[in-house]
Amino acid sequence: MSEGNKLLCCFSSESKIQILHCLSSGPKTVTQIIENCGVSQSAISQHLKKLKDLEIIDCNKQGKNQIYYLKQKDIAKIIKLIKNIS
Repeated sequence: MSEGNKLLCCFSSESKIQILHCLSSGPKTVTQIIENCGVSQSAISQHLKKLKDLEIIDCNKQGKNQIYYLKQKDIAKIIKLIKNIS
């Protein structure tokens, strides 16, 4: 999949945009993402998997927690632009 198509996929739902916005301020645990986005854990997990498969985000394990972060830093700039428009 091309980089452009990956970007379009990651902006295909409001929940994914919320997750990316949350991660644009720094790495977060799944619990922190859920608290910030107000979306169910199952929905967050599905979106995180999709974003990870698209290589937009990645995660590191710290103890029992998975810490998610933006793999592509330019995404934070795009998210900021989207949030300013809406």
